Amino acid sequence: MNKIFQIQPYIFKELLRAKLTNIYRTLFDKVVNFYIWAICTLLISGHLMQAFGMAKDYGAFQLGGVVACVGLFELYGNAVTFVSDLEGDKSIVYYLTLPSSALSVLLSYICYYALVSASMALFLLPLAKLILWNEFSLINVLWLKLLFFIVLNNFVYATATILASALIPSMDKFDKLWNRFVYPLWIFGGFQFSWISVNGKWPLFSYIMLLNPVTYTTEGIRASLIGQEGNISYWICCLALIMVGIIVSFWAFKALKKRLDFVE
Repeated sequence: MNKIFQIQPYIFKELLRAKLTNIYRTLFDKVVNFYIWAICTLLISGHLMQAFGMAKDYGAFQLGGVVACVGLFELYGNAVTFVSDLEGDKSIVYYLTLPSSALSVLLSYICYYALVSASMALFLLPLAKLILWNEFSLINVLWLKLLFFIVLNNFVYATATILASALIPSMDKFDKLWNRFVYPLWIFGGFQFSWISVNGKWPLFSYIMLLNPVTYTTEGIRASLIGQEGNISYWICCLALIMVGIIVSFWAFKALKKRLDFVE
């Protein structure tokens, strides 16, 4: 059991470096796709929706949801790539045959996924300021809290990528991942509304939302991005994500071990 926790720093560093070598090729397409979605969302929520009676700061509110959900949407694409590799080149199978611990190999994938999605989330903020302008103040952002939460948030999503990849049997089953898991988690995770507002209108559903990890990602990001008022406590969100991360990490490791039958 202790072998599960063994990490070989040199192997991990070299594997992560190999993945980062070609990061610019993949990051460009990812950033373009993400920015198109983010810009459309911020333009509509930050300018158009006010004409229909939405609050003036709704654009900044939606920005919190966009930043929080980068990793969730990246999860789907990364899982597709991961499972495609399992059915094709099997590069991860090769890495697992190296004289290194399985955890070192898997952690290199997790850190790569988390680094990419966290970078995309952070790089959005200057552009969001240009779009929202006076609606979004960079001065009021709690930067250390935001940075920590973005890293934590995307690390959990990256770990969930390994879990999803281990549980999906083949490429033709990916519609189930989106329709049954990603979309429901996103739409009921507070992307368009706060937990407190739901609690005031529909208490029962708000309690069900607390079972959704995405609720804590959106609430935690907003608490550090636009202020604690009107959001679940930042520290409660951190604690909830850490607990989810621990559970998902063990589950992902065991599920992938069962699928690939590698040695711990």
